[in-house]
Amino acid sequence: MTHPVTSTLVHRTVLPVAHSADGTREDLLDTVRSVFGAWLKEKYRTPVPLGSGHHNIDDSSHLTSHAAYTEDGTEHATRLELRQDAREATWRTTVTAVLPQQEPGALRIDLECFPTGIGHLRSGKPRLVQDLVRELDLNDGLSRLTVHGLRVTAEQVGRLVDVLCDPDRALPAVVAARPLQPDPLWSDRLARTMPAAAGDASLYLLADVEAVDAFRAAVGEHHRIGPGGVRTYLTGVDPAWQPDAARHRLLPVARLTDPTDSAWKGVARTVQRMALHRAQPAALRALTFPDLGERDRRERQRSVEAAKAAVLPAQRGKEERALKEEVALLTGLLEMADGQLDEAARSVGLAERASISLAEQLQAAVAGLDAEMEDHLLTLSSLDRAEAENARLRALLSRQGRWEDLAEATEGLPAAPAIPASFEEVWERLGSFEHIRVTADRRIAFGLDEHAEARTWAAKTWNGLTALNSYAEHRKDGRFSGGFHLFCMNPPAGARAYPATQVAMVESTATMVQYGHERLFPALDGRKVEMQSHLKLAGRGNLAPRVHFLDDLAGRDASGLVLVGYMGPHLTNTRTN
Repeated sequence: MTHPVTSTLVHRTVLPVAHSADGTREDLLDTVRSVFGAWLKEKYRTPVPLGSGHHNIDDSSHLTSHAAYTEDGTEHATRLELRQDAREATWRTTVTAVLPQQEPGALRIDLECFPTGIGHLRSGKPRLVQDLVRELDLNDGLSRLTVHGLRVTAEQVGRLVDVLCDPDRALPAVVAARPLQPDPLWSDRLARTMPAAAGDASLYLLADVEAVDAFRAAVGEHHRIGPGGVRTYLTGVDPAWQPDAARHRLLPVARLTDPTDSAWKGVARTVQRMALHRAQPAALRALTFPDLGERDRRERQRSVEAAKAAVLPAQRGKEERALKEEVALLTGLLEMADGQLDEAARSVGLAERASISLAEQLQAAVAGLDAEMEDHLLTLSSLDRAEAENARLRALLSRQGRWEDLAEATEGLPAAPAIPASFEEVWERLGSFEHIRVTADRRIAFGLDEHAEARTWAAKTWNGLTALNSYAEHRKDGRFSGGFHLFCMNPPAGARAYPATQVAMVESTATMVQYGHERLFPALDGRKVEMQSHLKLAGRGNLAPRVHFLDDLAGRDASGLVLVGYMGPHLTNTRTN
């Protein structure tokens, strides 16, 4: 399972290492080195030395090994860093292991990519992660970390619920439920999903129908999993609170067994993306290693002094030969120093590129938080306006003495349906819009569900569709004349509007000249028509999703509907990097 390279750090897995009273964690560092060495041997078909220092494996592969010690001389951390220089990029795989001291320890596996600008790069999760999870006995709170799903019977469901609700659990938990009937495609996809998520989530499999029923009885209707479904439970599960269920994405059996649907790949991608952005344990943040460059300099100095001491007595009898030996030795030391300086310069250069990438990610995160704050302010503004309108209407009814109407308007109202928490749920409820037809590719829309902001984007999409439907209704019955943007700026009484600042009715001329072909989407008859108008679901960020639509309410051969032709990531424009 690979994905395009979009940043310097393309994969990160952090495995918790807890304190152990019986001392079984003392072999952690040796096991990590053993697994890493076996991984290298399989990759290069030859044993690779793992002792502290720099090791050249071949002309393009270099290994650096670090060790850190406590004050009493006990090793408490190791770092193994493999750098591979290729034509299209430099790849760096780093494994860092820290034994528990005052705080829990940790094991981190990083894969970094430094592109050269040649070719299109794709990366996958290092198989090394699976190897380490398989060999080490690691736990995340009450959950044991494995490569394949742990089988859960009906009698063991209570333990699984404890795992899901465990406040000390830091990783997601992927829970699959066996389908009612054996399905080879389902089994194959699950067999590929679980190892791809290993280390980034705990993995469980409800063994049979009895286990599925017992789990449903234990967690309730909203947090359950149907037969054949797969659900990713985030931390802080609260089965007693219905709204919490929306946080935990459910992939139903219909999608897992559909040969044309690739949503199953999103299960592993989601937990991998979460691992990439998870805060680092204190043991890793505070970790430092001795300077290898300083150690190398001391070794060279000792070699030079030893050479001089060996040559001086020899000068009395065989001066010329001794001087040649000294020159040869010193020349070798200089060449070694040159190589070490080159290696140091290379490491510094990569560190600078990594620092720049992290700064860009930080800037994007800050921009995302700013956009989220803007969304919250808009929501508060809309809520304040709705409450003010409600208060005015109540006061008007009260002044007119219409107490029965007031009571009828405020009591016994049916609960409004919940806002969809995913684009899959949005799709299931599209039939509730009388004046809208959606021709968008659902696969692109469903792809947004893999991202952490999916619930917000889905809710805003629903509000946007509700506003478009309200606009069409008011246009058709003559209560409003004008376009959608004006409707949102000055909505009629009782209308549902979308924030006008997040509505764009046209694209720039430059964008349409260069990228207008990307704004062609299916109409009802299958023809491709231009849809410049769009709703903004996010102002900033890597995806900044959009909903493109066409106002086809009036005009010759008009359908009398609003057509929605696209829901997905921001399309290319003149400002796209």
